[in-house]
Amino acid sequence: MLKPFFTPNKNNRALWLNALFLLVLLFTNNADPIAIVLAYFLETIIIGILHVVKLFLVIKHGKKDEKATSLESGYGLILFFIFHYGFFVGVQLILFFSFISKEISNIPDLFSLESGILYVLVSIGVTNISYFYNNFLVPKKYLDYTPKSIFFKPYVRIIIQQFVVILSAFSLVVFPGGMVPAILIIVFRLLVDSIMVSFKKDSKSFDSFVKSKSSSYEHYEEMKRKYQEFSE
Repeated sequence: MLKPFFTPNKNNRALWLNALFLLVLLFTNNADPIAIVLAYFLETIIIGILHVVKLFLVIKHGKKDEKATSLESGYGLILFFIFHYGFFVGVQLILFFSFISKEISNIPDLFSLESGILYVLVSIGVTNISYFYNNFLVPKKYLDYTPKSIFFKPYVRIIIQQFVVILSAFSLVVFPGGMVPAILIIVFRLLVDSIMVSFKKDSKSFDSFVKSKSSSYEHYEEMKRKYQEFSE
Protein backbone atom coordinates (compact mmCIF):
# COMPACT_ATOMS: atom_id res chain seq x y z
CA MET A 1 0.00 0.00 0.00
CA LEU A 2 2.83 2.42 0.83
CA LYS A 3 5.10 1.35 -2.03
CA PRO A 4 3.87 4.09 -4.44
CA PHE A 5 4.90 6.72 -1.86
CA PHE A 6 8.53 5.59 -1.99
CA THR A 7 8.82 4.98 -5.72
CA PRO A 8 10.70 7.84 -7.45
CA ASN A 9 8.26 10.21 -9.16
CA LYS A 10 7.87 13.89 -9.98
CA ASN A 11 6.68 14.68 -6.44
CA ASN A 12 9.66 13.19 -4.60
CA ARG A 13 12.29 13.62 -7.32
CA ALA A 14 14.13 16.35 -5.40
CA LEU A 15 14.25 14.13 -2.29
CA TRP A 16 15.81 11.23 -4.19
CA LEU A 17 18.36 13.51 -5.86
CA ASN A 18 19.27 15.02 -2.49
CA ALA A 19 19.68 11.58 -0.86
CA LEU A 20 21.79 10.26 -3.73
CA PHE A 21 23.93 13.40 -3.75
CA LEU A 22 24.59 13.14 -0.01
CA LEU A 23 25.43 9.45 -0.27
CA VAL A 24 27.91 10.23 -3.07
CA LEU A 25 29.51 12.94 -0.90
CA LEU A 26 29.66 10.49 1.99
CA PHE A 27 31.18 7.52 0.14
CA THR A 28 33.68 9.68 -1.78
CA ASN A 29 34.88 11.27 1.47
CA ASN A 30 33.77 14.72 0.34
CA ALA A 31 31.59 15.19 3.42
CA ASP A 32 32.24 14.34 7.05
CA PRO A 33 29.54 11.89 8.28
CA ILE A 34 29.03 13.95 11.44
CA ALA A 35 28.70 17.10 9.32
CA ILE A 36 25.79 15.46 7.49
CA VAL A 37 24.04 14.70 10.79
CA LEU A 38 24.68 18.31 11.90
CA ALA A 39 23.39 19.72 8.61
CA TYR A 40 20.12 17.84 9.00
CA PHE A 41 19.80 19.36 12.46
CA LEU A 42 20.44 22.85 11.05
CA GLU A 43 17.69 22.20 8.50
CA THR A 44 15.39 23.43 11.27
CA ILE A 45 16.56 26.97 10.52
CA ILE A 46 15.83 26.59 6.79
CA ILE A 47 12.30 25.33 7.55
CA GLY A 48 11.76 28.30 9.87
CA ILE A 49 12.83 30.83 7.22
CA LEU A 50 10.49 29.30 4.64
CA HIS A 51 7.66 29.34 7.17
CA VAL A 52 8.16 33.08 7.64
CA VAL A 53 7.55 33.42 3.88
CA LYS A 54 4.43 31.23 4.23
CA LEU A 55 3.11 33.40 7.05
CA PHE A 56 3.68 36.53 4.97
CA LEU A 57 1.75 35.07 2.02
CA VAL A 58 -1.10 33.84 4.22
CA ILE A 59 -1.40 37.17 6.03
CA LYS A 60 -1.46 39.03 2.72
CA HIS A 61 -3.56 36.67 0.59
CA GLY A 62 -5.07 34.01 2.85
CA LYS A 63 -8.41 33.66 4.61
CA LYS A 64 -9.43 36.23 7.17
CA ASP A 65 -10.43 35.25 10.68
CA GLU A 66 -12.85 37.84 12.05
CA LYS A 67 -12.41 36.51 15.59
CA ALA A 68 -8.62 36.76 15.53
CA THR A 69 -6.80 39.59 17.29
CA SER A 70 -4.39 41.89 15.45
CA LEU A 71 -1.48 39.83 16.79
CA GLU A 72 -3.03 36.62 15.46
CA SER A 73 -3.76 37.98 11.99
CA GLY A 74 -1.27 40.81 11.36
CA TYR A 75 2.39 41.01 10.45
CA GLY A 76 3.24 41.10 14.14
CA LEU A 77 2.56 37.36 14.08
CA ILE A 78 5.70 36.94 11.98
CA LEU A 79 7.84 38.65 14.62
CA PHE A 80 6.23 36.53 17.33
CA PHE A 81 6.96 33.37 15.31
CA ILE A 82 10.60 34.37 14.81
CA PHE A 83 11.00 34.89 18.56
CA HIS A 84 9.05 31.74 19.50
CA TYR A 85 10.70 29.52 16.89
CA GLY A 86 14.14 31.03 17.49
CA PHE A 87 13.92 30.20 21.19
CA PHE A 88 12.83 26.65 20.34
CA VAL A 89 15.73 26.18 17.91
CA GLY A 90 18.20 27.71 20.36
CA VAL A 91 17.29 25.27 23.10
CA GLN A 92 17.51 22.35 20.67
CA LEU A 93 20.95 23.46 19.46
CA ILE A 94 22.28 23.71 23.02
CA LEU A 95 21.03 20.22 23.85
CA PHE A 96 22.36 18.79 20.58
CA PHE A 97 25.86 20.25 20.92
CA SER A 98 26.08 19.40 24.61
CA PHE A 99 25.36 15.79 23.68
CA ILE A 100 27.69 15.37 20.70
CA SER A 101 30.50 17.24 22.47
CA LYS A 102 30.90 14.15 24.67
CA GLU A 103 31.59 12.04 21.58
CA ILE A 104 33.30 14.57 19.27
CA SER A 105 36.19 16.83 20.24
CA ASN A 106 36.52 18.85 17.00
CA ILE A 107 33.05 20.40 16.68
CA PRO A 108 34.35 23.71 15.16
CA ASP A 109 35.96 21.70 12.34
CA LEU A 110 32.49 20.47 11.32
CA PHE A 111 31.72 24.02 10.08
CA SER A 112 34.82 24.22 7.85
CA LEU A 113 34.73 23.89 4.07
CA GLU A 114 36.76 20.70 4.37
CA SER A 115 33.93 19.00 6.26
CA GLY A 116 31.64 19.36 3.24
CA ILE A 117 28.84 20.82 5.36
CA LEU A 118 28.33 23.68 2.91
CA TYR A 119 27.53 21.25 0.07
CA VAL A 120 25.17 19.34 2.35
CA LEU A 121 23.35 22.47 3.54
CA VAL A 122 22.97 23.77 -0.04
CA SER A 123 21.52 20.43 -1.15
CA ILE A 124 19.11 20.28 1.80
CA GLY A 125 18.18 23.93 1.26
CA VAL A 126 17.41 23.42 -2.43
CA THR A 127 15.28 20.38 -1.53
CA ASN A 128 13.26 22.38 0.99
CA ILE A 129 12.79 25.28 -1.42
CA SER A 130 11.63 22.83 -4.09
CA TYR A 131 9.15 21.34 -1.63
CA PHE A 132 7.90 24.81 -0.68
CA TYR A 133 7.54 25.82 -4.33
CA ASN A 134 5.73 22.71 -5.55
CA ASN A 135 3.65 21.94 -2.47
CA PHE A 136 2.70 25.43 -1.29
CA LEU A 137 3.45 28.20 -3.76
CA VAL A 138 2.33 26.66 -7.07
CA PRO A 139 -0.99 25.20 -5.77
CA LYS A 140 -1.58 28.52 -3.92
CA LYS A 141 -2.23 26.78 -0.61
CA TYR A 142 -1.75 30.09 1.17
CA LEU A 143 -5.31 30.88 0.08
CA ASP A 144 -6.62 27.97 2.20
CA TYR A 145 -5.30 29.14 5.58
CA THR A 146 -5.77 31.86 8.14
CA PRO A 147 -2.54 33.12 9.77
CA LYS A 148 -3.53 31.54 13.08
CA SER A 149 -4.25 28.12 11.54
CA ILE A 150 -0.85 27.82 9.85
CA PHE A 151 1.25 29.26 12.68
CA PHE A 152 2.18 25.93 14.33
CA LYS A 153 2.31 23.81 11.14
CA PRO A 154 6.11 23.50 10.86
CA TYR A 155 6.40 22.02 14.34
CA VAL A 156 5.03 18.68 13.13
CA ARG A 157 7.86 18.36 10.61
CA ILE A 158 10.35 19.66 13.15
CA ILE A 159 9.38 17.07 15.78
CA ILE A 160 9.83 14.27 13.23
CA GLN A 161 13.09 15.75 12.02
CA GLN A 162 14.50 16.26 15.51
CA PHE A 163 13.54 12.73 16.51
CA VAL A 164 15.50 11.32 13.56
CA VAL A 165 18.52 13.57 14.20
CA ILE A 166 18.61 12.83 17.94
CA LEU A 167 18.29 9.11 17.22
CA SER A 168 21.23 9.40 14.84
CA ALA A 169 23.20 11.36 17.45
CA PHE A 170 22.58 8.61 20.02
CA SER A 171 23.83 6.02 17.54
CA LEU A 172 27.21 7.81 17.58
CA VAL A 173 27.80 6.09 20.90
CA VAL A 174 27.52 2.69 19.20
CA PHE A 175 29.08 3.75 15.87
CA PRO A 176 31.68 6.44 16.74
CA GLY A 177 32.87 6.95 13.16
CA GLY A 178 29.58 8.50 12.15
CA MET A 179 29.20 6.62 8.86
CA VAL A 180 26.27 4.46 10.03
CA PRO A 181 24.36 7.38 11.68
CA ALA A 182 24.81 9.47 8.51
CA ILE A 183 23.46 6.68 6.29
CA LEU A 184 20.57 6.08 8.68
CA ILE A 185 19.49 9.72 8.73
CA ILE A 186 19.72 10.06 4.94
CA VAL A 187 17.66 6.92 4.28
CA PHE A 188 15.13 7.47 7.07
CA ARG A 189 14.53 11.08 6.09
CA LEU A 190 14.08 10.02 2.47
CA LEU A 191 11.36 7.57 3.49
CA VAL A 192 9.56 9.97 5.86
CA ASP A 193 9.76 12.96 3.52
CA SER A 194 8.60 10.87 0.54
CA ILE A 195 5.38 10.15 2.43
CA MET A 196 4.91 13.81 3.37
CA VAL A 197 5.46 15.18 -0.16
CA SER A 198 2.92 12.68 -1.48
CA PHE A 199 0.21 14.54 0.44
CA LYS A 200 -0.42 16.76 -2.58
CA LYS A 201 -3.73 17.57 -4.19
CA ASP A 202 -2.65 16.02 -7.51
CA SER A 203 -0.92 12.92 -6.08
CA LYS A 204 -2.53 9.74 -7.42
CA SER A 205 -0.86 7.51 -4.82
CA PHE A 206 -2.09 9.74 -2.01
CA ASP A 207 -5.57 9.92 -3.48
CA SER A 208 -5.79 6.13 -3.78
CA PHE A 209 -4.49 5.64 -0.24
CA VAL A 210 -7.05 8.02 1.29
CA LYS A 211 -9.91 6.48 -0.70
CA SER A 212 -8.98 3.02 0.56
CA LYS A 213 -9.11 4.23 4.17
CA SER A 214 -12.26 6.38 4.01
CA SER A 215 -15.82 5.20 4.58
CA SER A 216 -17.61 7.96 2.65
CA TYR A 217 -16.94 10.89 0.36
CA GLU A 218 -17.18 13.32 3.28
CA HIS A 219 -14.74 11.18 5.26
CA TYR A 220 -12.44 11.08 2.23
CA GLU A 221 -12.43 14.87 1.90
CA GLU A 222 -11.81 15.34 5.63
CA MET A 223 -8.93 12.84 5.67
CA LYS A 224 -7.39 14.41 2.60
CA ARG A 225 -7.54 17.90 4.12
CA LYS A 226 -6.00 16.77 7.41
CA TYR A 227 -3.17 14.86 5.74
CA GLN A 228 -2.37 17.85 3.53
CA GLU A 229 -2.30 20.18 6.53
CA PHE A 230 -0.04 17.70 8.30
CA SER A 231 2.50 17.95 5.47
CA GLU A 232 2.97 21.69 5.99
